[in-house]
Amino acid sequence: MPSTNQEKLCALFKVMGKTLTMDTFEDRLEVQKIPYLAQVYGINLNYVFSWYLRGPYSKQVTKDGYDMEKLSNVSVPTDMENDEKVREFKRIIEPHMNDPTWLEIAASVVYLREKQYKDKLLDQIIGYLVEDMTCRYKNFDETSVRCVMEELATNGLLKQSVNI
Repeated sequence: MPSTNQEKLCALFKVMGKTLTMDTFEDRLEVQKIPYLAQVYGINLNYVFSWYLRGPYSKQVTKDGYDMEKLSNVSVPTDMENDEKVREFKRIIEPHMNDPTWLEIAASVVYLREKQYKDKLLDQIIGYLVEDMTCRYKNFDETSVRCVMEELATNGLLKQSVNI
C-alpha cells in the first residue's frame, strides 16, 4: 500500500502527463527536480530537500520513485487533479519536463536563491546566481542560466524577495 507521499508523487507525474521512471540518470534527475519545483510553487508534497552535486536532492523522493515506478494503477487524488495550482505548475513546467538540464538549472537556482541569498532582492544577486551556476557549483553557460532565471521569475518560481 503506497504512502500518502508516494501517492502524491505518482499523482503529480500523472497530472503532468509524465511517466515516473527511474531507468536512466536523466530520468532520476527529472524525478528529483519536478517535485522540488512543485513544492516551491506551493504544491504540498512533504519532501525535504538538501543540496547535493546536481542541486536539490531528497533521499525520500528517490526511494519513493523506485517504489512507485512499477505502480501505474495508483489513482490520482481528485484534489490534485482539480487543483488550479497544479494546472498552473504544469503549464510552466510542461515545455521543460523532458529537459533535465533546464530542470537542473531551474531547481538549483531556486534552491540557491532561497537558501543562500534569501535576504537580498533578486536584482541585487542575479550576478551571484549566474556565477554560482556557471563557475562555483555548476558549469552551465551564462546565457542558459539567465534564460531559465527570467522564465522562473516571470512565472513566480524565482521570487523578487524571499521573506525570512
